Amino acid sequence: MTDTTPEIRIRGEFTPDPNSCRFIVSQEVFPDDWTFQFKSPEDAPGSALIAAIFAVEGIVDVKILKDTFTITKNSPEPWPKVAAKLIPILKAQISGGERVLDESKRETLKNAPLDANVTEIIEKILAENINPALASHGGWVKLTRIEGQDVFVEMGGGCQGCASSRATMKFGIERAIKDAVPSVRNVIDATDHEAGDNPYYQ
Repeated sequence: MTDTTPEIRIRGEFTPDPNSCRFIVSQEVFPDDWTFQFKSPEDAPGSALIAAIFAVEGIVDVKILKDTFTITKNSPEPWPKVAAKLIPILKAQISGGERVLDESKRETLKNAPLDANVTEIIEKILAENINPALASHGGWVKLTRIEGQDVFVEMGGGCQGCASSRATMKFGIERAIKDAVPSVRNVIDATDHEAGDNPYYQ
């Protein structure tokens, strides 16, 4: 790193999941507006950075969105000790100037088919995380279909035609689904809101 190269800074953040921690880098790693997920070094062939992260004992999952790494471990070692190993690796690899993953490989990942168990994962998220919260307002949401990398959901009860539906979809349902399944491209509201008690699309 030359004297004119900005020093890379990395900040760690705990997440609601005690096994996962975010590492936010002071410069963008991927320009794509897409969360890339790696469950082993084989998911990122040729990436020295991903290989080095998985070389740290206990690391089982790595997600990267622009400047943020969300790393998951299955070891009892506390995060401060794990972070002390990961941060020098991130700094060394990123400051080296090599691509974490070239554009063609990123495009391949972005267009990969969803795993066969995605339906089960999404239905579990809706049943356990989303619907209990919506039930307090008399609403619900269900998975209607999956086409390619797009997930279609339908809202009902108090959520159908509700003016807050857009915010619920964007910041609640969509975020929860994409956090669990980063390879989902779009979460699409297939609800006929005009038929609701309080239609807002009219």
